[in-house]
Amino acid sequence: MSGAEDTARRYSLAVQRVLVRLALAFVLLAATFGVAMTPSCARRVERGVIELEFWTIALATFDTYIRGQIASFEAAHPGVKVRWVDVPYTVLERKLISAAAAGRAPDVVNMSDVNYARFAALGAFVDLNPLVPTDQSPEERYLPGALFLCKVYSASTARKPLLALPWYVNPQASIINTELLEAGGLTLDTLPRDWRGVLALASAFRSRTGKFLISQPLGEESQLPVMLLGEGLVPLRPRDPADPTKGLEADLTRPEVRDYIALWVDAFRRGDLPRAAATQGHSHLLDLYQEQAIAVISTGPNFLKNVRDVSPKVYARSTVREDVRGALGRAHMPIMVLSVTSQSRHPKEAASLAWWMTGPQAQLEFCKLVAIMPSTAASASDPYFRPTDAEMNGPDGVLARARKVVADSLPTAVGFTAALETWPDLRRSFEEAIKRLLVDNADLDETLGHLNDEWNRILREAPPATMEAVPRPERVP
Repeated sequence: MSGAEDTARRYSLAVQRVLVRLALAFVLLAATFGVAMTPSCARRVERGVIELEFWTIALATFDTYIRGQIASFEAAHPGVKVRWVDVPYTVLERKLISAAAAGRAPDVVNMSDVNYARFAALGAFVDLNPLVPTDQSPEERYLPGALFLCKVYSASTARKPLLALPWYVNPQASIINTELLEAGGLTLDTLPRDWRGVLALASAFRSRTGKFLISQPLGEESQLPVMLLGEGLVPLRPRDPADPTKGLEADLTRPEVRDYIALWVDAFRRGDLPRAAATQGHSHLLDLYQEQAIAVISTGPNFLKNVRDVSPKVYARSTVREDVRGALGRAHMPIMVLSVTSQSRHPKEAASLAWWMTGPQAQLEFCKLVAIMPSTAASASDPYFRPTDAEMNGPDGVLARARKVVADSLPTAVGFTAALETWPDLRRSFEEAIKRLLVDNADLDETLGHLNDEWNRILREAPPATMEAVPRPERVP
């Protein structure tokens, strides 16, 4: 990347952060000084009916389900009406900022784990602790690995408000082409269950079959930050261990972190990983798997339907096992959440809607429509996630097995996405550096040194965060 390109990229990131903060500052000032409601807000209490606006991400396909849940909620809450708006994933942030700046933010908004923390850390969402029903605490209702992300620790107030409720999750699993695995001299029993072990066999497998044993997105939608956390190798540390309010700094050049990244860089340079690992995101895993060019991919079980529809022969040779994991022994799960915006005129009713949509029964019904997983323990204990042997040996046995395997991982799975405002920016700069490292054959230590400096610049320009925002679970016994 040229100096001019680097300067332009940094400027773009800085502008993006400033726009977010300005929009949210407008919202907070309006709430503080009692700015008059816009006509849109006024309509929400017209004729004594409370109208809530509910935004979801890319769920238009599930119109019947969403509208059915809304109708049930409205029947249970007379006088409350819900207006549902589905938003494409790629425009959510921009649309939310624009709506907030105009005083028209939705009451409840669906966020992904990646972009949620940016808004949460800047005060976009209300604390749900005093608003959710008291018949069951969030800690009792939701899986701990999913709830962690929803509590963004504030160094200034030394507390952890509940700024979201976990909705559906998608823990990763290993989808394995058993025929290709055996061609490489491996079986399910001899295939290691950890990333270091699998990488150690990648060269021999490649030599024997001409195919790849594994791959991971490294330079685009990189999984390396997630895998580092899964290994217990946290690439961040307190700027001042004696004073957590002073924020975080990068720790990418620590020998253990550096050596783990080197494992993947060396595997790529030996040709043990496909070239697409450097420049393509998650989609390259599915493409290579359907072409029988790779034996094991780490992905959500929802992608099995693609394999079944596009490559029936590959599907017939597939099985599912718990995901390849790091030293902590925990599967990673991306998480979708629901938050109540700080601009909502009806936060109590909005919190009730979020609580309803993330309830055990609502989540169970959703999971039966699409291969996702619930964030509540009650949903996960349903017999639907415990298919019989007959189901697992039937026509859609691979999907049934995947459902069981992933459900079994839920109690110990963790969303290894840091609840940091800066996490999207840190990830983006990481991906750009790793891509240059792989494509241009740059020096590892020099690249990590520059990246470490870049992370520190990003962290210094943002409000101070603490290690409380970084997932650091204990190792599974």
